Amino acid sequence: MKKIIFGAAMLVCAAAMVSCGGKTPSGISKGSRSKMDTLSYAIGMNIGQGISGDMPEMKFDAAVLATNAEKALFDKGMKSEDAVAVLEEFFRNKRPQRLQKLDEQMRERMKDTTAAPIDPKEVDIFESDDERREVSEAYGADMGSRLRKSRLPLQTYWFVRGFTDSYSGGETVVTPDQAAMCMQTYFMVTRPAENKKASEEWLASIEKQSGVQKTESGLLYRIDREGDAAIKPKATDVVEVDYEGKFRDGEVFDSSYERGSSTEFPLNGMIKGWTEGLQLIGKGGQVTLWIPSDLAYGTYGSSMIGPNEALEFKVELLDVKVGNEPAKTEAPAAAAEKPADEGSAE
Repeated sequence: MKKIIFGAAMLVCAAAMVSCGGKTPSGISKGSRSKMDTLSYAIGMNIGQGISGDMPEMKFDAAVLATNAEKALFDKGMKSEDAVAVLEEFFRNKRPQRLQKLDEQMRERMKDTTAAPIDPKEVDIFESDDERREVSEAYGADMGSRLRKSRLPLQTYWFVRGFTDSYSGGETVVTPDQAAMCMQTYFMVTRPAENKKASEEWLASIEKQSGVQKTESGLLYRIDREGDAAIKPKATDVVEVDYEGKFRDGEVFDSSYERGSSTEFPLNGMIKGWTEGLQLIGKGGQVTLWIPSDLAYGTYGSSMIGPNEALEFKVELLDVKVGNEPAKTEAPAAAAEKPADEGSAE
């Protein structure tokens, strides 16, 4: 359902290929036709190849899909919830039924030794052009929305061109091997190095602020409200919290306030920065944490968090419940993914 094919963990950019680097990881821009951006083109290429290879029966309207992906990258166009509703209906109900019918047709055809086999590449699962356009619009909107949340430095002109060139099966500006090398270099070398440097500089500036303290582990914190000193959590306790998580540029990536409900979890099931930081306040207290990447999601990041990314959290400790070495559990922050290079859950 609403599957998007782009191996983000496998992508990146080689110096031997046109131009690829030196941009802020979160910057989305139109780009220039006169100056190729290989990373954007390679990611578009990768997605186009993935869709055509994995779903040959889905004859999308490539222009509609690409246009709506570009709109979503700029947070415009079809609303995310509307796109998801269209995709859920099609991929959960319509597509499985039609694939089953197609399978039955292929089995019947095989019984006739004089009939030519059905070529999956020639199958078109859409029943009308209106349906094709609707699903293409929703798929593009969903794709663009997900890419925007990944905070990649995409230039939409080159991303769209890479997608349309590869999806159409036409000639591409770079080879698949060059595209793969470009993405690998960016995700494995360039992006981690840029994030590490920017995070260190950001934390150094935070440390100079009034009221900010630092623990031996490198965690920065400011106690905004002490809370009840007699009821402080231990690592093995279960805590109920309200919280807000931000990237260093101030963008909120996770918030219980926005969801309108608090979250409960075992404290030792969180990233190290949370486990340490929440033990500094009592029930009813509030703390702001600036967490180095090695106390958060580490070298590889998570689905929402980039590699070597330092983070900021505001956390209110609403309640403390005595635990007994509770099992690790998914934590709320950053889609509850465990740190890349740590054994415990976030």
